[in-house]
Amino acid sequence: MSGRILVVEESRPVVAALRRALEPAGFGVDAATPAGAVEAHDPERHVAAVVRALPGAGQIIAALREADPSLAVVALFEDEAEADAGATALGADGVLVGPLRAAAVVAAACRMAARMREQSRRIEELAAPAASRDLDFLKRMLFAEVKRSRRYKTPIALALVGIDGWPEPVARLGARDRSRLLADVLATLSASVREIDIAVPFADDRFVVLMPHTDGAGGLEVSRRLCARIREGSLSVRLTASAGVAAHGGDGPVSFSALVKRAAEALERARRGGGDRAEAEAPGGPERAVPR
Repeated sequence: MSGRILVVEESRPVVAALRRALEPAGFGVDAATPAGAVEAHDPERHVAAVVRALPGAGQIIAALREADPSLAVVALFEDEAEADAGATALGADGVLVGPLRAAAVVAAACRMAARMREQSRRIEELAAPAASRDLDFLKRMLFAEVKRSRRYKTPIALALVGIDGWPEPVARLGARDRSRLLADVLATLSASVREIDIAVPFADDRFVVLMPHTDGAGGLEVSRRLCARIREGSLSVRLTASAGVAAHGGDGPVSFSALVKRAAEALERARRGGGDRAEAEAPGGPERAVPR
């Protein structure tokens, strides 16, 4: 089971549609009315919430966040134009657009929200200076930059950087030392990119680096540098890393989840190629690997 999703919705058909999409993906679903959302939320069980973008949704999301600051929230809109205009105003971490026919899209959005919650909790435990950055702000920046690329037709690149061979390199470390090591890796990544780039934890062994105004070739070159910095860095444990790169040139639709998926596929190819390397998505990006 991937965790439970709190669905804040009075319409039974909408709840049923979400349940049909989420339960096969491993999520449990708990429904609550808008008035009872805060009381129904359990910080120990719910990894994310889905809130329909109706009047008062912003207040519901704010109340949920006040009760549980690390809660990830997905806003449900009726059309794409409304989602573009309203997601930021509502303070949501992600969006879904009805009608809810694509179960995979629904599950992917909630899985992304669940990962964000996991990393919200992780980063609170990290002791390094990089952990003091406002993760909530960074999450919003990730989605905002992808939306900006789509709206203004500017290029954007995303790298998914993963530690090779995880968890074997840190098998002997305790939980606190492992958290400190991950914080050091994040600090290394952050120090190796521009101020406008965004580096955040994504999963146990992976980090997302979002690079606005960067095409695929530029993202690949940056990712090569990031792998070298991890390999040559003064970390407490000797590590190597691989990276997968996805890019959007500014034309056509794009979403954060799609970029992550394409970067993840490239990352797996880099690891199968021996690791300690960066590889671009194929097709659609520079189809070449950058070896160590």
